[in-house]
Amino acid sequence: MSLPPWPEMGSNPPASFFNIQGFATYLNQTPTLKGEIIDYFIPYQITSTLSSLGFDATKVPLASDVTTLSHNQLQLYKQQLSLFDKVYTYNSNAYFTSLTNNTTPMYYTFKTYQELTQYKSATTLVNKLYPFEILTQLYTFPFPIYM
Repeated sequence: MSLPPWPEMGSNPPASFFNIQGFATYLNQTPTLKGEIIDYFIPYQITSTLSSLGFDATKVPLASDVTTLSHNQLQLYKQQLSLFDKVYTYNSNAYFTSLTNNTTPMYYTFKTYQELTQYKSATTLVNKLYPFEILTQLYTFPFPIYM
């Protein structure tokens, strides 16, 4: 299975794509993509109303779900993103290596139940920052994200 290069639709996002800034910030920095998928974030009625008032919906900034954090929250979020990045990178490499070698991928195995629980918390955070419901319609995730 050959995927288009990042950041084309249908590609597989690199682990570095998932950061504390979130998908809304990424879209604000990528107006072309934002224009293509704005209706996923803002209901069509709102975008058509903005257009009828002369506003360009792609220029209306989207707000991230995570805006103000205490120092402790920021540290926790960074730890969660780091764990998500570790598992995502491992699973991505396993998947694409299996394609090259024509083998079955060996995905990440959690060392403890606590690590699995922490990963589940991390995926909840990442889903808040990068809504998987929307991302799976835009990009390809050929390996498991949720456990």
